[in-house]
Amino acid sequence: MQVAFRKRVAGEIEFGMIYGGIVLLVLAVAWLPPLLALAPDCVFKGLTGIPCPTCGSTRSVVHLAHGEISAALILNPLAALCMIAAISYFFSSVVTFIFGLPRITLTLSDKEQNIARMGALVLLLMQWGYLVATR
Repeated sequence: MQVAFRKRVAGEIEFGMIYGGIVLLVLAVAWLPPLLALAPDCVFKGLTGIPCPTCGSTRSVVHLAHGEISAALILNPLAALCMIAAISYFFSSVVTFIFGLPRITLTLSDKEQNIARMGALVLLLMQWGYLVATR
């Protein structure tokens, strides 16, 4: 893995601002009180009796929107951590964009990319195990 600092290239897409902006928009909508009442029940859990890997994500986002980080982490740790990471990435991208600072870039080899994919799969399975064990 190579870690490097590089300047922004003109015309380059700012994914941090896009993804973070989407997360901030989702949190703004989740802050509205009636959203939780409109959220559908989990179809997977209704059919099988066990929670799906994303069960509790909506409630986790609503708690996160209201600043209740511990409640969000208890309901769905992976969703809450991904939202927090996206918000951090958003603000980092905004600061580097406004002030023209170099950005940190990671370059992964093919083997490292495969390891990262396997790590993501393991995280998802651990998340699912946590949800099954706590519900």
